[in-house]
Amino acid sequence: MPKAPDALNGALNPAVAGAPATLLNRRNVLLAGGAGVVVIGGVLATIAATGSASGSPSASGTATGAAAGAAKSSKASASASPSVPPPTVATVPVNGATGVDPSKAVSVQVLGGTIESVSLSGQQQTSGTLSSDTSSWTSDNVLNVDTGYTLTIVAKNSAGHATTSNVAFHTLAPSSTFGVSSVVPPRGSTVGVGQPIRVTFSNYVPTEYQAALEKACVVTTTPAVKGAWYWVSNDSSGAVADWRPENFWPVGTKVSIAFNLNGVRLGSHQFGVKDYASHDFGISSRDLRLIIDKDKFQATCYQDGKVVRTFPIDTGQTTAETFVTYTGTMAVLGKGNPVEMKGNYGGGDVYDDFVNWATQITWSGTYVHAAPWDSEIGSANDDSHGCVHCHTADAEWFYNQVIDGDVVTINGTRTRTVAVDNGICTFTLDWAGLVKGSAYGPTLNGKPVSA
Repeated sequence: MPKAPDALNGALNPAVAGAPATLLNRRNVLLAGGAGVVVIGGVLATIAATGSASGSPSASGTATGAAAGAAKSSKASASASPSVPPPTVATVPVNGATGVDPSKAVSVQVLGGTIESVSLSGQQQTSGTLSSDTSSWTSDNVLNVDTGYTLTIVAKNSAGHATTSNVAFHTLAPSSTFGVSSVVPPRGSTVGVGQPIRVTFSNYVPTEYQAALEKACVVTTTPAVKGAWYWVSNDSSGAVADWRPENFWPVGTKVSIAFNLNGVRLGSHQFGVKDYASHDFGISSRDLRLIIDKDKFQATCYQDGKVVRTFPIDTGQTTAETFVTYTGTMAVLGKGNPVEMKGNYGGGDVYDDFVNWATQITWSGTYVHAAPWDSEIGSANDDSHGCVHCHTADAEWFYNQVIDGDVVTINGTRTRTVAVDNGICTFTLDWAGLVKGSAYGPTLNGKPVSA
């Protein structure tokens, strides 16, 4: 009979430097009775493993008996030595590897056989893709940082004999880490149809790694809605990116964001080190939009496509560029009653007042609010420093209707387009402009789709 696999352990240990004994014992099963391939220091090495067989001559003691015994022994040896060698297995990374880049795929290649199964386990289970000819396997997703993994491969040769190989390795501990600082809208909230997702990340992301980050931040919706990430800003203080649908959200949409950052390379030495719990929110059951026409001094509010109120307004002065009211599409940021407003523009243009029924639409201080002192509401754009002035009853009505994320669109021939980051104004961009600002491109429930 051939030696038991453990009997080969001492002979094979020197060839597989540093491999744990438990792993070598399983590898010996692969090598016994044939030639096996292992990877040593990144180089494929073939190791010949031979078995011995013993037979007992016939007990008769005669020459004929001895010959018969020798024949039996020869037959036993032939049957103990397989005519088909076991398959050979090569992996990346190799057994015992440390400092493995978690963003790189794990791969298995089998020669002289086919793969029956592959499992890769550590702090997570990682799925993979088997080739059509079942001779190779590649992992689908990134690994965790600073984590030990065991790769177990079961392969069969053409005679149907199965062997099991085990490979252990450990991923690197990054020198620079990356994470999520904040997400808007808040988890569990309900927002209007014009509310993009805005994520602030902890660090700057070099251009060549932006697609990897977008891919790792998976937006899933019910119903399925196509959208894309857009890089709002990216500097030493961190990166900001928005995800928004091609058009406004369908009413009642359920949204979930998964940040699968652990192990994602986001710089030459920078990796995500943590996955974040699913961030879920919902879209309002009604579609509320306020459309302001500066040229007509009028605002029209639509709910689910129907006009529910029209009222007069006054916007920013047209004589000074600084005070021209922004044009574009803005999401409601919040509201207050009252809100203190201050300004000192020189030449006696100084104020410090509290205004009522104020709905905020830009970070720079643009509000839709009550202005009972403004006698030109409905007839001129001459009294505001950029806000939208309304009669008190109209401002109060609008204030009581809106929630964060509802749409305010301002149009007019005197244009001063709002910046995407002056509030949450990503819907000011058309779809082509949004996609142009994405490194990964449009997605539908996390899968790439055409623009």
